[in-house]
Amino acid sequence: MQFPILLVLLLCSFCSLAQCDRDAENWTLSRQGDQVDVYRRMHPERGLQVMAVTRLKTDLSAMILLLRDTVQGPKWIANAKNVTLLARPEPNKDLVRTLFNAPWPVSDRDMVTLSEYRQDQRSLILRIDVEDASDQHPLQPGVVRMEEVSGFWQLTPQSDQMVEICYQGSGRAGGKLPGWLSRDLLMDGIFETMQGLREQLPLHRYQNKPLRDIQEPE
Repeated sequence: MQFPILLVLLLCSFCSLAQCDRDAENWTLSRQGDQVDVYRRMHPERGLQVMAVTRLKTDLSAMILLLRDTVQGPKWIANAKNVTLLARPEPNKDLVRTLFNAPWPVSDRDMVTLSEYRQDQRSLILRIDVEDASDQHPLQPGVVRMEEVSGFWQLTPQSDQMVEICYQGSGRAGGKLPGWLSRDLLMDGIFETMQGLREQLPLHRYQNKPLRDIQEPE
């Protein structure tokens, strides 16, 4: 079953990663508004997948800074109660636990993910990828661990000095959760998250602070 997920991304190389292509087979526009498009499709093995796309003017480094600002996470990540950095094994990798509020009487959910960001030096496309790292942090009483989370963020510089930001992902909520509730929570959650991202990312605390290993478009 699905559950609202944000920092959930699939770890693999640029050459083999699936692209954020809303015209690809089986994607259906599910929700549109406030400069955010949300798509959905059913995968034979992973179940419901979601893709959300928006465009705005931002530095590429700002996305990394926003994701790493865990204190501010609940302000823009839908249903997030708290986000905790557990470890940073390498400069471009983060082990993170995210705890989500769930509607009564459903138990709260959490996920543990290992993220890695990388940039294609030719196109300057920035990808933030993650693999499920549930075995890296113990379960907490009263909280159900989300399973098989996967996905990615992709930031693509545009010719008009805008950046297309795409999120694509899926996951299993764990425990017992009605399918209809799970699907509704996922679609609402990603739409609200993208709205929150549009509000937070342009803030001064994230802009004009280039990271050494990320090249900004001219």
